[in-house]
This record gives sequence, C-alpha cells and structure tokens, in this order.
Amino acid sequence: MDVTVAVATFGMSWWSDLARSRAIPSAAALGVPVVHHHASTLHDARNGALARVDTDWVIHLDADDELEAGYLDAMAAGAADVRAPAVRYIHSRTRASTPAVPTVAGHSHHCQAECLLQGNWLVVGALVRVDLVRQVGGWRDFDWSEDWDLWLRCHLAGASFEAMPRAIYRAHVRRDSRNRAPSRQARLAAHHAIAAANGLPVP
Repeated sequence: MDVTVAVATFGMSWWSDLARSRAIPSAAALGVPVVHHHASTLHDARNGALARVDTDWVIHLDADDELEAGYLDAMAAGAADVRAPAVRYIHSRTRASTPAVPTVAGHSHHCQAECLLQGNWLVVGALVRVDLVRQVGGWRDFDWSEDWDLWLRCHLAGASFEAMPRAIYRAHVRRDSRNRAPSRQARLAAHHAIAAANGLPVP
C-alpha cells in the first residue's frame, strides 16, 4: 500500500526515546515510510507529522504502541476511506488481551460509522486517506479523545468506515497514561466539548 506511518510525540524528550525504541521499529518492520514529529502539544505533533506525509494513506501511531506483523496486508483487503483495526491491549510482559475491534461504550454490537455519533470505536492507528484528514482540518486540540473528534468529522464529511479485525494494533496500557489518567468528570467534559464542536446535541 502507498502508506506512511506517522509517529507523533510531545512534551518530555523521553517520549521521543520511547518512540525510537518501540513505535518506530514496529512500523519500519512493515517496509513503509515512517515519519516522526515532536512538538509541545499532541495535536501540533500529529499535524506536524501529517504535513510530512506524501503518500495516499496514513496510519498514526502513538509512541508507546506497535503495529503487529501483517497489519498492512490485512488493511489492504478493505475498501473504505477509514479502516479500523482490532486492538490487543498489553497490560504487562506476561498479560495481553485477545485482539478485538473496540466498540462505543455501552454498545453490544459491532459498531458502524453511525455509532460515531454516540462515541468512539476506532483507535488512533486506523488507516485513513491523507486527503480526507486534511479536508476535515487535521487534528484539533482536546484534553481527551481527540481521535474521536477526527473520526467523527470524517464521518460527517461522508467518509466510509470498515472494521478490519485481522489488522492488530498493540496498545500498551499504563495507569498514568494520558488516555487513562483523566477522571470520569474530565472525560465527560471532553466528550461534551467534542460533541458541541461537531454540532451534536450535548446531554
């Protein structure tokens, strides 16, 4: 596939060190271009990495995560503008979950594009058309779940979505990570802010 893996890091320099030891090697092993951009904020880092992509497709990869072998071959079997991988959560060196495509919180079915109107079911490492991400304005600054904001804007712009369960994104779980540390109240506030920014009703 004509794809680039974009690794974004922000803040402390040790995030760049982690990217060079984990995310970047896993992406380079797939035999595609890899770009890394460091900035003071996450959305600036992701937009900076995106600006360096000159392929038709992009996969954004967090510094502490990895793409498993066969990721691109599995993604290539799809046809949608945005293709969502399964996620294997790595809790320790000895404990890892069975890969599964995430769902919106509270949903018991396999989520479709319309589910994005209620919440997020795609990780940052989804395969997406570069021109689509640029068309909807790239990454925006939210305290939490900024990837939901991007996928929601892609959906509202008419993009197609597809789950690709054979493509596996390895997400390393840390209790103090940016995604897990916020309180329920902080997460709810971010959810409301993203909904309002996209013209959705706020509960």
